[in-house]
Amino acid sequence: MRILLSLCLAVSLHAQLRIYAIDVEGGKSTLFVSPSGKSMLVDTGYDGNNSRDAKRIVAAAKDARVNRIDFLVITHYHKDHVGGVPQLAAMIPIGTFVDHGRNFETVKDNGAVYKAYVKQREKAAHLEVKAGDTIPVEGLEVRVVTASGIALAQPLRGAGEANPAC
Repeated sequence: MRILLSLCLAVSLHAQLRIYAIDVEGGKSTLFVSPSGKSMLVDTGYDGNNSRDAKRIVAAAKDARVNRIDFLVITHYHKDHVGGVPQLAAMIPIGTFVDHGRNFETVKDNGAVYKAYVKQREKAAHLEVKAGDTIPVEGLEVRVVTASGIALAQPLRGAGEANPAC
């Protein structure tokens, strides 16, 4: 089964995938736990608020029996998506940071948030992705559909076909 997420990733699975939608009061945070037990978190919510968003993510990870985030995917550098990274990193280990690279947005004042994120990112592995790349989560096929405003040039295999799971 392949799931197309609004987060610009396509996830294919061949066995049971556990998905945890985490309320981070603004952006969305989603924890995926693959059949192999590897984890991928997409976005972290806000900073501040007595670490509210980071605490909610850690609680979801505990419920999922996850004691580290293997891959942390940051979709973009707005405060409601990446602001909570420093607080989260203080509470649970992060294996690999995944993002689209440099901050090229000038519309929002997100420079300080991006700087704090990069400081955390420098402490672990980093994977900069572009459209068409995969994120190597054992037990899943995760393909980047868009990154830095650039989408896949060719549709994914099976695009447009009926989904038997629906």
